[in-house]
Amino acid sequence: MKGTRHQKRRPWQARAACALTCVVVLALVCGLFAPAAQARRPHGALHDELDEYLAQNVPATGVPGIAVAVVSSDGTEYQRTFGDCPGPDAAFTIGSLSKSFTALCIMQLVERGEVDLDDPASDYVPDYLVPEEVTVRSLLNQTSGFGYYESLSQAQVGDTFGSFSYANANYDLLGRIVESVSGLDYDEYLRENVFEPLGMTSASTQGSAVKSPKVDPGHRNYFGINVADGFSHDVSDDAWGADPSGYVQASVSDMARYLQMYLDKGEGIISPAGIEAMVTDKVPDPYGSTFYGMGWTTYYDDGDNLVMSHDGQVENYVARMTIVPSSDVAVVVLGDSNDYFGGNSCFFDLASGVVDIATGTPALYDVDPSDRVSQHLGLDIAYLALVLSSAVPLFSLGSWRRRLVSALEQDRPLWPRVALAILVHLALPMFLLDLPRQLGYQWRDLSMFVPDLALVLVAVAAILFAGGCAKVVVWALAARAESPGDTFDRRARAAAHKAGGGA
Repeated sequence: MKGTRHQKRRPWQARAACALTCVVVLALVCGLFAPAAQARRPHGALHDELDEYLAQNVPATGVPGIAVAVVSSDGTEYQRTFGDCPGPDAAFTIGSLSKSFTALCIMQLVERGEVDLDDPASDYVPDYLVPEEVTVRSLLNQTSGFGYYESLSQAQVGDTFGSFSYANANYDLLGRIVESVSGLDYDEYLRENVFEPLGMTSASTQGSAVKSPKVDPGHRNYFGINVADGFSHDVSDDAWGADPSGYVQASVSDMARYLQMYLDKGEGIISPAGIEAMVTDKVPDPYGSTFYGMGWTTYYDDGDNLVMSHDGQVENYVARMTIVPSSDVAVVVLGDSNDYFGGNSCFFDLASGVVDIATGTPALYDVDPSDRVSQHLGLDIAYLALVLSSAVPLFSLGSWRRRLVSALEQDRPLWPRVALAILVHLALPMFLLDLPRQLGYQWRDLSMFVPDLALVLVAVAAILFAGGCAKVVVWALAARAESPGDTFDRRARAAAHKAGGGA
């Protein structure tokens, strides 16, 4: 009977154990998912934090116009424009963020079986005479050996072949592959296969005949002042960068849709496997702890979370996009000026702060404008000093003439003056005009990206050369005034003066 009673209790115990198990499992499930639910702050809280941070820090960057968007796989969580940006549909040139678009186009063609990543690039664009060891994959991962400052027409395989070495020419050649394989111009292919399917209504390329109706006016920096000078980049093969490497144009709302596509595993634009390949097919940067592959820089943050990011800088715009898949967050920040002397650093500090807040981390620091201001103040003083110094020979032309006449009258040798004049007024201007090349830059790029420095170098060289020309004229007039008879009479008077004891 005891056994019978025991047997009768077992069903009740089993039911109790089952119920208890269900409660425990439910608690565990709620516990597992509660942090994820809490990680995403209420919509209003994110808005308030970003509004407060941006209101305080956007002015400190010195950038005239900035646009910001934060997205998740559900849609746009935050979007706002500042300064002279006309609105969320105004197109910016997004710089090297363009490379991810080009990589996306290539991966679409790979998925269609029209491109093989390990084929020589020359199989698709034979006219460019690229060596067979340069594959499509090596272009995507920046391991072709092309030089950083080389345009596509100049690109040659160098010593960096096989290791990461950033070069616009890699992606410009990939753009040509897209055109060769698809039979469409690069901008047409993008419009039909990326822009229109994603609803990127303001997106285009700088070389496109179909321009965005709204464009945020870009600014170049002159002596610390951002000027909308109407600069437009040449996007030919001879330029340092073309549409595929740096001159796609898109608004912040366009970029929000684009980044959401990555969080949504391709959203019909590319397969999830294609998205994964764009992240995992990468090579290490030998100078840092990041990786590069298919238009994205990737790294792991302090919490070992994957981060996908890319910065962009062209002559009159600056940009950053970042995706943190584990947080289901992507951020894009666009700016309408380029300032190498502190301004860009301030912009990227701002973008880092936005990413911090979007991922639930307090911004590490506020944007500090002091470095930008001090750099420009120091440079402007140096520029002024250079220009004034170069003008000294012109201002002192009268005293130089008197010393020259005195030397002629006393029959002193003139070669030291001639040598000094050649050095100051010919050799020095040539040195200044060649200075960018000596520092590893091309004059073409210096004049486009740092126009105030280029203007100062040209002005100083021109003033020095003008001073030399003025001295040549003064010298000719002085020599012409010195006839042979004048020279004989002067020497006779000097001898008589000496014989008479100076009387």
